Amino acid sequence: MGGRMGVARRGSDVTSNVSTSVRGGGKTETPCLQSFSVIRSIGRGAFGKVCIVQERKTKKYFALKYMNKRRCIEKCVASNVIRELTLLSTISHPFIVNLWYTFQDPDYMYMVSDLLLGGDLRYHLHQSGKFAEDRAKLYLCEIGLAVEYLHEMKIVHRDIKPENILLDEQGHAHLTDLNLATQLETDELATSYSGTRPYMAPEIYATYLGLADGYDKRVDWWALGVCYYEMLRGRTPFEFSARTKPEEAYVTFRDASIPFPASWPSDLIHFLNSFLRFEQDKRIGSLQAIKQHPYTERIDFDSVYLRKPAPVFIPCKEGLNCDPMYELEERILVSTPIHRRRANYTSARSSSEPQNAALNEVSKAFIDFSRHNMPNESPLLIQPTTTKNGVAKK
Repeated sequence: MGGRMGVARRGSDVTSNVSTSVRGGGKTETPCLQSFSVIRSIGRGAFGKVCIVQERKTKKYFALKYMNKRRCIEKCVASNVIRELTLLSTISHPFIVNLWYTFQDPDYMYMVSDLLLGGDLRYHLHQSGKFAEDRAKLYLCEIGLAVEYLHEMKIVHRDIKPENILLDEQGHAHLTDLNLATQLETDELATSYSGTRPYMAPEIYATYLGLADGYDKRVDWWALGVCYYEMLRGRTPFEFSARTKPEEAYVTFRDASIPFPASWPSDLIHFLNSFLRFEQDKRIGSLQAIKQHPYTERIDFDSVYLRKPAPVFIPCKEGLNCDPMYELEERILVSTPIHRRRANYTSARSSSEPQNAALNEVSKAFIDFSRHNMPNESPLLIQPTTTKNGVAKK
């Protein structure tokens, strides 16, 4: 999982209101916190929050994620954040949650990305239990295209799961969260024990147990197969608890049979069995293999890429499509509003010398990024909206 802290160029002067981002031979001003109006909080993590923001200049809405540098350093995840920013600054795809801007101040790192208010697949599975096959199949194809693109960019996601698949307002699926992602050359293997347990491929466990030298990009296709099974069944094919040991999980993968409902057609069962074979050399391990399988061979993936098939399910446009308890918790919890943070920069100046040195390293490694400078931008990307559906606080 480890990433090199200094892979990116030096960050901006964090005392300035704007910074200069250089990509593709041109210059543009990168926004700062004052470039946005904060509308509401929509997510919370160990190191910060996610807010809906409106860019003051364009009146367009985005999602802004901000992370506390000190907490990231204390939890040894600062290199993960820097690596995620570095990867996101190089990619552009219609079925990935794309990064628009990054900036920083002395205490926080900020990521501005696509605002998708359709909810994640975990929320929708909780709401409906499972999905109709035609609905799930479109998600499979859209995320499959995203995974193929990442692999072409030599990126292995390593954490594909329903929580990391978001819907836009039209109902199309988008892959998010590259926090555990890594880049691998063609013959290179990853070795870290990374992922979310029910979605981790057998070879990740085998590597951890010393039974394999490592694993490659095929772990993402395994995870997508687990997700597809879960979409259709409402549960994962292999059940693990928080107490399940890696060696127990590995034996389960090796010895257990996957349960399939008797009502499922044979081509679907064969397709999922091909996805979830214990032997990685015998399982589906590419988008091309999906396209060639009888279950999906009639799907026009070029049409899917162009977003032509109409989604079966359209998310509610009147709210956030998330757990209503979250909004209640946000009203109860006391925290410093994000728009007041610049006034409080000096409130946390007293730190140990080693931590200050680490903070300096994070600031130096941080990337200032603006998507407007990316060459050959895809016209199929979601464009930020200026409408207020689901945005305004209720």
